[in-house]
Amino acid sequence: MRVELKKLLESLGINRELHPYETQPWLHYDEEKGITCSAEVRMGPGNADLEAEIQFLKDEPDNDEETKGETEDKGEDEETTTSSGPEQIMLMHAEPSATTSQWSPKQLKVKGKNYVNEVPEWEEKGCSFFKACIQAIQMGELPDIDDLVEKELEDGGKGGGRRGRIGRKSPKIKPGALLGIKKPGSM
Repeated sequence: MRVELKKLLESLGINRELHPYETQPWLHYDEEKGITCSAEVRMGPGNADLEAEIQFLKDEPDNDEETKGETEDKGEDEETTTSSGPEQIMLMHAEPSATTSQWSPKQLKVKGKNYVNEVPEWEEKGCSFFKACIQAIQMGELPDIDDLVEKELEDGGKGGGRRGRIGRKSPKIKPGALLGIKKPGSM
């Protein structure tokens, strides 16, 4: 994927050009779950790079059984510091080409998994994933990350977002239906 900066920003959900050090933020707080979802696209100094990032910040640290077992031996203060803090959901880093004004993503991590060259068209899929997340935020919803990863990023039998499945079965066509022929007595 090599596109003009304006086209890259549009694929990330921004309809204007960002200037150096400028950020486009989105934010949603889910009071019921106690989670803040923040997403932003930020331009680096001198228009030399661009980052798109999504983070979850939980009000209360996770207190599931695995976390308790790992942190019980430590002091109470350490438990809250090790399990709280922002959880990075996505980070995409893009840079312009040295010879042209074309931009392309160079890094894509979602929930700690590197997607660079792991799925076909990972650049476009990363942009689609980010845009789907900010659309959920704009509708006042917390993005369902696992569902969006499956819809937008995964490759194989489950489909790759808008692209459909590979090896999909062809539909069965009844020749009579194409010609408009009806069975006798079916009127």
